[in-house]
Amino acid sequence: MKIDIIIIGVIAGLSGLFALYGTFGIIGAGAGFAVMVTYALLLKIKPKKVEEKTLFQNIRFKLPVIAVLAGIIWVLAGKFNFPVWWQIEFVAFAFVGFAFFTLLDWKTLKLEKSHFDWIKRILATYALASGIFIGVTAQLPQFDPEIELAKLNKPPVKLAGLAGPEVIAAGREVFENNKCFNCHKVFWEGNSDRGPNLGTKQIGLYTEDYIKDQILNPRRNQAPGFEDKKSKKAMPTYYGDDLSEDELSALISFLKTLRDPTHMPVEGKFPNQWTWWDDKDAIAEGKLVFEGTHPQTEGLLCAVCHGKDGIPMMTGALDFRNENNPDTTKIEGDHTDKLLKDWPDALWYRRVTRGIPETPMAAWGMIFPHLYLWKAEAYARTFHDPLDKRTAKRPVPPVPTKEEIESWKTKGLFLDPLL
Repeated sequence: MKIDIIIIGVIAGLSGLFALYGTFGIIGAGAGFAVMVTYALLLKIKPKKVEEKTLFQNIRFKLPVIAVLAGIIWVLAGKFNFPVWWQIEFVAFAFVGFAFFTLLDWKTLKLEKSHFDWIKRILATYALASGIFIGVTAQLPQFDPEIELAKLNKPPVKLAGLAGPEVIAAGREVFENNKCFNCHKVFWEGNSDRGPNLGTKQIGLYTEDYIKDQILNPRRNQAPGFEDKKSKKAMPTYYGDDLSEDELSALISFLKTLRDPTHMPVEGKFPNQWTWWDDKDAIAEGKLVFEGTHPQTEGLLCAVCHGKDGIPMMTGALDFRNENNPDTTKIEGDHTDKLLKDWPDALWYRRVTRGIPETPMAAWGMIFPHLYLWKAEAYARTFHDPLDKRTAKRPVPPVPTKEEIESWKTKGLFLDPLL
């Protein structure tokens, strides 16, 4: 082999490995190297004597292999949060490959007698392969330029004269039209996890100013678990120019509805996620709320009754140090037999936001932002379950279904009627 061909091959191979490393890291480079080694080994295998194969012999190995590969592709695409239609397309193209390679291994044609014969066969093979490709893709979901043009030509959102629910609906439309679902999930909806799941993170707990800043200046405060270089650059910075003030206001109104009264907020990138029960920063901020020193909850002082060190200062105040304390019996129809250590998130939330009748435990959720009340609850738990003594993180709750979210509204779990 000529030295110039070897040099070109080495340069091409190293370039490919570098590109894979830059895109997928060590795993990508390793996979590329494995393919190169496998290809080199296959070149060393001496070809067997060519024998004609029947149709059964042609597909008996290919069919089970492609079936297994299709299953792997389906599962992996699902794990990486691709939408179901993309999963179908990936599997469909795997079977297109099966059809094409079956065609390549078809019975040998008769010896060509002229140049016209081999040109005709090449064109026929190309036409057949193209026909398979076009035929399969024609059955898959198609891009409709008319729909996309209608979105582009749609007049901008105008909030004048709209009521609360209409503003929220308009905000969801802004979210959809700007392809936010491509990077963010909203509870169970969405296509990837390049950005936080705005439902389980409960972005609606945050202030309007914070949400607006996250949209217009996404590099300022990176969401926990998304500090890697790719995630930092994933969120576009042009929404300040693309969105009108009305569109931005409507979008924020929609995002403010993303709340969950049954579970602690979740942080991090799937699958390495955690709740605020195990978040040291959330707990540290919750300590300030609990002790009455947080500037956003001036006037709230949990320690005045429950004690700064966890020792109750008022008769009847729950002792957070005792993990075996029972729930209150003063609320008719709302009581659990579970001990404090096993309280569900929803119970902590109700007790703090709704209060307990005929006690100093007021309905703090009517007065103070729930963002800080969740954090105060996370801190209160540390009196009987210290963060530094835990051997494992609490399980991340499952993503609620559409039916569950609808039930929150019908059961009146939200204090804000718009939610």
